[in-house]
Amino acid sequence: MAKRGILNKTELKEREKRPIRWRKYPHLFLIVCEGGKTEPYYFKTFEKHIPEETIFLRAVGTGNSSKGVVEQAIIEREKLANEAYKSVDEVWVVFDKDDAEKVPANAVRFTDAFKIAQDERMRVAYSNEVFELWMLLHFIEISSQKPIPRADVYSSLETAIKSFENYELFVYEHGKTGIIDALIELGNEAKAIERAEKLFAEQKGKPPIDANPSTTAHILVKRLRELIAWYSYTPD
Repeated sequence: MAKRGILNKTELKEREKRPIRWRKYPHLFLIVCEGGKTEPYYFKTFEKHIPEETIFLRAVGTGNSSKGVVEQAIIEREKLANEAYKSVDEVWVVFDKDDAEKVPANAVRFTDAFKIAQDERMRVAYSNEVFELWMLLHFIEISSQKPIPRADVYSSLETAIKSFENYELFVYEHGKTGIIDALIELGNEAKAIERAEKLFAEQKGKPPIDANPSTTAHILVKRLRELIAWYSYTPD
């Protein structure tokens, strides 16, 4: 039996074989991510909870950073709109700060990414420093008082998962989707949202490039859950 929230290979192949009846979808939802594999895989797990022919969710990985993600999102939006013969309802861009502040040109690109996204009416789910911070918040609370290097986020995430029975030998590998399977099975999404909201509130007033640690991935996740609940509702 498939684990909670995870689409197994057979289910994915079945979905890919089905013809897309675009007129049946009232909501087109596009997510364009910095990560090429892990982040798109994570967001695709939400498909399992979406009622048939309600929300068309497309998650795309780019391998680009900040500004490049937004620029690719413009292309992906046009591509999806042309396929569906209608406009895309929501576009989200997901990217990290990484170490942008160490190189002036990268810092400018990071800041520009927000401006372009706003001009293009896209919503941003950023993480300072990395998306794995959002994953880590599924397991532990993080203090906003001290910046956290991404290497520490990775090691803390591995330690958190190793604390679970049958996961003692777990090894975190950056860019591998196994971390998402563990996250879905073991993590607490509700707690992660609560912790992310607290972090974000405590960093209020700081520009994203300075707000380490912080993430707005929870806002995107809450939006997905909200839409899924809306389209899953059946009156008594």
